Amino acid sequence: MSGAPKAELAWRAWAVACVVGAGLAFYLPAALGAGGHAPVPLDDSYIYFGFARSIGLGHPFEAFPGSGYSSGATSLLYPFVLAPGWLLGLRGEWLALFAALVAVACLLDACRSLASLVPPRPALARWLVPPLLLSVPLCDWSLFSGMETALVAALLGRAVAATARACDAAPGARRTRQLALGGWLALSVLSRPETLVLALALALAAAHGGRSLRAPGSLWRALAPLGLALALVALANHAFTGEVAPAGAVRKLVSSDPYIEPATRAVAVVRSFTQLYSQGLVRALGGAPWCWAVPLLGLAGLVAPGRRTLVGALWLGAAGAIGLACLNTTAPFQNFRYAVPSLLMLLAAAALGLGSAARAARSRGLHLGRAGLAAYPLALVAVGAALGELPRQVDHFARASRNVAEQQVAAAARVADRGARLAFVNDAGAIPYLSGVPALDGWGLGGYRALPFARASVHGVPAVVELVERLPPDARPDLLAIYPGWWPGLPETFGRELERIHIDDNVICGADDKVLYAADWSPLAPAPDASGPGDALDELDVADLVSERSHGYALPARGGHAVAAVLALPDGSPRWDGGRIVPAGEREHFEVRAEAGAGRRVLTLRADAGSTPERPRRIAVEVSREGRILERVLGELPPATPGRWLELAVPLDDVRGGDAIAIESLGAERRSFHAWLGAADGP
Repeated sequence: MSGAPKAELAWRAWAVACVVGAGLAFYLPAALGAGGHAPVPLDDSYIYFGFARSIGLGHPFEAFPGSGYSSGATSLLYPFVLAPGWLLGLRGEWLALFAALVAVACLLDACRSLASLVPPRPALARWLVPPLLLSVPLCDWSLFSGMETALVAALLGRAVAATARACDAAPGARRTRQLALGGWLALSVLSRPETLVLALALALAAAHGGRSLRAPGSLWRALAPLGLALALVALANHAFTGEVAPAGAVRKLVSSDPYIEPATRAVAVVRSFTQLYSQGLVRALGGAPWCWAVPLLGLAGLVAPGRRTLVGALWLGAAGAIGLACLNTTAPFQNFRYAVPSLLMLLAAAALGLGSAARAARSRGLHLGRAGLAAYPLALVAVGAALGELPRQVDHFARASRNVAEQQVAAAARVADRGARLAFVNDAGAIPYLSGVPALDGWGLGGYRALPFARASVHGVPAVVELVERLPPDARPDLLAIYPGWWPGLPETFGRELERIHIDDNVICGADDKVLYAADWSPLAPAPDASGPGDALDELDVADLVSERSHGYALPARGGHAVAAVLALPDGSPRWDGGRIVPAGEREHFEVRAEAGAGRRVLTLRADAGSTPERPRRIAVEVSREGRILERVLGELPPATPGRWLELAVPLDDVRGGDAIAIESLGAERRSFHAWLGAADGP
């Protein structure tokens, strides 16, 4: 065997030792402390396991078979990578073993891709690539968590290497290489949306390196597969959910909150950035001043000749990924895993910077030679800077895995033992996956019958319950498995406590107690609601997003928060209804559906006593057609009757389908729950 193959085999063995050693450092303590359960530190990993199972059963893009299309898998690609493991028989918690094998394979591939861009001489530079990529314990926590992070690392390496090949290709092969790059860019973004900025930067790098090829054509070849993939995903999301954005974005992005002001959104983004920067980057890389070793190596790649465009693209990608993560309201949680894509890009830039410095050090006559030699001790500092965090991260991984096993996995067993037909959950991970019981995920990540639970969860608990009300009584969940603090009013109104699954030393779960309730939805209306006027030609159920969308409902400029109450109907039976707060001086708007016809109408409004029952709640109803106000009618809600819904009938002279109706609160806050439009009696 010649020297070159021996050296390559030795390097591969070294890479395997680094990756497997890092994995065992996390897996073994976690496995020992998880009581015989799989070392999985995030319930979200089980969400992917559920999607993988559905693929294996022939129901792709479903959280569980029969639930309907879901866009709740942030990584569209990862469940398809896991599905072969399920098909091979690694089911239940055993799928975590397959996820671990996938993580090892992906990290080895990432090491190989990045090392291919480092010159073979001196050999030390290539040998430093695997430990450099695995040098950040916070990053390793996520890489071995069962999530998609290791796949992101592999595709990042592939995309960077494909960009280099496109730039280095002979003129006749450049178009083909650019198309190949386009495929890797599409897969990268499908693996994790925060890599979008990196994909755009790498496409620009390939266009810059295309030399004789025209830049627009190069960009088209590099970005067309990505554009097509994103367009198909957006079309599918819109067709099956009514939303272009995936459920995770709808649920988590700060821009989705309908109640906060732009200034408050900006403060939230800045707060997320501060936490991600200080904890997810500075502390993760070893703390000041050692944390600067990795960025300095990346900067060396911008100074030394060689891979400047690639390193520049990685820097842009890292900045873009952290910027996108700051828009996510959950970014500071789950051990700052949303900072990991940026960390991976910085580590990749450092590896390329080390390679460029090594090349400069070997080039005679270059003034960068001595600076290149300095890169080696800097690389050793980068590898060792964050090792002080390793014991803490390993301990956190083990404790988090124990939390998930003792709460989420245990809850799944209890749900299965109770023979539930449909469980209402606030986390669509281990409970539906391991119990085998279908679940309705109140946060909307699991998807259920194309109802907009993700969007409703942002509006509040009443909006979620309004969607449950749309289900036939025999199709509503018969068990709640929730954190009650996340669902104010829900278990008190619709549940009877059965048992609590309590954990101590909680570091990762949403609360110390997961509580199971027997569900009782009797206060809800039948589906459809038959509690209003029997001759109603049109009905707006306020806080029901489906009803609101069909009526073009617009929230008040201020307020609009979802509320709920259980009060008596005229026959004395209790009825729950969700609504919205309309502050004094504000108005809500909706459009009359075309099916309502035309003529004299009566608008019946449902309200409750509100927060100020002693003050009269006067309203003004305006009817507009094509932007012109036709009439304005004043009214006043009747005096509050304890325990009963209030209703006000407002006569309108001329209403037809397509007209806009605005209801303004005058003098005092009003809580709007329902509106029915019926035919007026008499001529």
